[in-house]
Amino acid sequence: MKKIDKLFPGALSFLASVILLFSSCDKMNDIQQEWAGLAEQVYLGKVDSVKYFPGFGRAKIVWYIGSDPKVERTIIYWNMRQDSIVKEFVRQGPGVQKDSVILDNLPEGSTLFEFRNVNGNGETSLYSTATVTVWGSEYAGGLRARTVNAFDFDYSQSLFELGFSPATVGDSVVYSQIIYTNSLGQERTLQVERETNSIELTNFPDGGEFRFRTVFFPPQGIDTVFNDYSTFRAPTAVNERGMKLSLVGNMASKYFERNGESLYEWTASGAVLAYPLAADGSLAATGSQAGIVSRATYRDLFFYDDDKFIGITTGNAVHLLRIEGDGAVIVKTPTGADVMGSGFSFPLFIPSRGYFFSLDPGTSSGELKTWLAQNNATWGAPNGTTAGTGFAVYEPLMLFNHQALLGMDADGYLWSIPVSVSGTIGSKSRLGSGWNRFKKIVSIGTKLLCMEENGDFYVFDDFNTTDTFWIVD
Repeated sequence: MKKIDKLFPGALSFLASVILLFSSCDKMNDIQQEWAGLAEQVYLGKVDSVKYFPGFGRAKIVWYIGSDPKVERTIIYWNMRQDSIVKEFVRQGPGVQKDSVILDNLPEGSTLFEFRNVNGNGETSLYSTATVTVWGSEYAGGLRARTVNAFDFDYSQSLFELGFSPATVGDSVVYSQIIYTNSLGQERTLQVERETNSIELTNFPDGGEFRFRTVFFPPQGIDTVFNDYSTFRAPTAVNERGMKLSLVGNMASKYFERNGESLYEWTASGAVLAYPLAADGSLAATGSQAGIVSRATYRDLFFYDDDKFIGITTGNAVHLLRIEGDGAVIVKTPTGADVMGSGFSFPLFIPSRGYFFSLDPGTSSGELKTWLAQNNATWGAPNGTTAGTGFAVYEPLMLFNHQALLGMDADGYLWSIPVSVSGTIGSKSRLGSGWNRFKKIVSIGTKLLCMEENGDFYVFDDFNTTDTFWIVD
C-alpha cells in the first residue's frame, strides 16, 4: 500500500508532462501553418554614411547608396515625418554611389532626418537616421563679430569716421557691412574688409543713423552667415553758449567738485571755498578760510573720497588730507608717516573715485597713468599703470561725472574719451567745436561749468557725451 502511494503522484506528474508536450507541439504547428503562406520579406539596400554641411536656414546632406540595382529613389523625412522630399536616384554604374540634396527653409538648430530607399514595386529599405545642424541668426549672434569702437563726427565736414575692433585668426569674418542714408537722401552700402580698421562715412548728417553687421563664413559650411544689424546714431548738432552764472572766477584759482554736490575753489592765497549747488542751479560760497591749505606747501589740491582730499606738495610728495576747522590735517599712513607717496612731479592730476590720473603734457607721448589711492593713506595694486597715451594735445583736460575724460585741442574741438569705473579708457570721439572760448572746465554731476578768461562762468545743464555735438562759439 505504501509503494502504491509513492508511485501515484509520480504517475500523475508524468501524465501532465506528456499532455503539455503534445499541446506545445500543436501550437508550434499552428504558427508554422500561419506563416507558411507568406512570401519572404526583401529589403532594399539602405542609405549609408550620412554627412551634412550646414548653411543659413538650410543644409546640404550627402549620403551613399550601395550596389542594390533596385533602388529608384530616396525619401527624406523630418519634423516627425510631417515634412518630406523625394530624391530620384539615377545609377551611374555598379557599386557604391554618392547622392546629395540641399534642403531650404529649415529651422535653426538640430533636426532629426530619416532616410528610406524605395522603388516602384513597393519595395523599401530600412530607415537610416541622422541629426543635422542648421545655422541661423542666433548662431551668427554668438560668433566673434567685429565691433565699432571709435566714433569721430566732424560736423563742419559732414564726416563720420569710425574705428573697428580688429579681425583675428579663426574668427571666420569675411567682411562687415554698413548701411546709411547720406545728407543727399541717398542710401549708401559700404563693405568693410577684414583688413580695414577704420572708414569714413561722407556726407553724413548730424543725428543720422547707420546700421552695422558682420558677415562670416564658418568652416565646413555652404553659406555665409551674418549677425543682426546694430544701429548707431551720430550726435545731433546743438548751438549752445551756456547759461551765464553770477559766480565770478579767477584764473589763478584751482576748481574741482565734491560728490557731485558742490564746487570747490582753492584760491591763490590758499583759501578753500565751497559753493553748494542749490536746487535752482545757482552757486553761492558758504565761507572762506584764508591759508587753510597753504600754496607755499602744496602745488595741487583736489577732493578725493569720503572726507578726504589729496595734496601734492611743492616737493612732489603725496599727502592724504582732511580739512578740519581752520586747517588741513594730514591722514597718516599705517606706519605713522605723513608722506603717502613721493616723486609725483607730474604737472596735472585728474581725480576720480578710488583712483586719480596723472598726466605730463610736456612729454611727447602725453602718457596718462592711474594711481589707486586708498582712504587709509595706502595704495592699491597694480599702481602707476599706463591708461593711455596721446593726451598731450588737450588743454584743459578733466573728468566729466566720473564717466568720460573731456579734452580741448588747439583748434577748439572738444573730445570725449570714455572711462570705466576701474580707470580703463576707451576710444575718443569729437564732441563739439568752439570750446577754446573757455579756459577752465569742471563738472558737478551732469552740469558742466566752463570759465572764460575774464572769470565769467557758464553752465551747461544735462550735459551728455554721446548724443549731442556742442557748438559753443
